[in-house]
Amino acid sequence: MKYIFFDFDGTIADTKVGTIKALQYMAQKLNITDLGADTYQKFIGPAITESFGKYYPKLPKERYSEAIAAYDEYYKNESLYQLTLYPQIEDVLSALKDDGYRLYISSAKTESLIKKLIAYLKLNQYFTGLYGASEDEVTRSSKADILKYALENANANADESVIIGDRSTDIQGGIANNVHTLGITYGFGDYAELRDAGAESILEDPTEIPSEIRAM
Repeated sequence: MKYIFFDFDGTIADTKVGTIKALQYMAQKLNITDLGADTYQKFIGPAITESFGKYYPKLPKERYSEAIAAYDEYYKNESLYQLTLYPQIEDVLSALKDDGYRLYISSAKTESLIKKLIAYLKLNQYFTGLYGASEDEVTRSSKADILKYALENANANADESVIIGDRSTDIQGGIANNVHTLGITYGFGDYAELRDAGAESILEDPTEIPSEIRAM
């Protein structure tokens, strides 16, 4: 293994509070049903348009851009930095970098936001590249497309790469790109979701990541 691609939400940082507030604002502004915190937590990880299709099936696709704009209005101005770094994750990043691995972010957040958040968390020194969704969150939005883009820009060989994430979409994106997959359950997904998605390995504790990577 040589190239390690990390999801962000639910893998590097807990972004639940800010994300839920932005979705509640979006629902109010569009005059659509507030689905509640438990359902809105499930929005974290996949592309937002995928979640619209799943949880707001009656919302016309023509309104997706309006919904994204409302979400972004609140998120970027009010709740962007309402997040916390998972305990010991910086130690994990440091250990992996010291071992000679190249580390990257591959996130469904827009690339500009990922760059702001990694800088805010003071983690830039660990990553070789930061990759995310296109700025319109439509052109490049699925985890498969984002990881493909990340692999190409990193010049990374798929058979020497692994994606680490907490949701089924991370695992499915990895499988679609023929990379190794490592699921983690300290984020927003659970063991069954990751198992059913086809994760090669599933871990509960971030401190287990370096030894698992070395064994792959």
